[in-house]
Amino acid sequence: MIRKALLPVLAASAVMVSTPALAQNFGVTLSFGSPGYSQPYGYGYGRGYGARDLHYRIRVLEQHIDRLAWSGGIHRLEARDLARQLDQVRRLEYRYARNGLSAGEYRDLDRRLDRIQYRLQRTAYRW
Repeated sequence: MIRKALLPVLAASAVMVSTPALAQNFGVTLSFGSPGYSQPYGYGYGRGYGARDLHYRIRVLEQHIDRLAWSGGIHRLEARDLARQLDQVRRLEYRYARNGLSAGEYRDLDRRLDRIQYRLQRTAYRW
């Protein structure tokens, strides 16, 4: 009798535990050029020069660096250097954003993030 009651409870608890893990998006893609599915609608120059897009790119790159460093995709020293560069971009963005980002400042930050992204893609799994 107890076995029959215990089985559905165990099955339900297994489903409840695994559901949050299934909801996570681990398929983040970093793409050059036109925005991909991983980037929000309206990303880029056409939509004002807000910090939201830059924060999103920094966060995605940071997570990607952390995952690659943890899995051995890049050497930990390379990951530390890329994280330092991201931190510099974050500080520069903070300094620029005090008076609102101009188009030139946005382009500067965007290009810096592109360089970090390119370096990350170039060095991943090659050390």
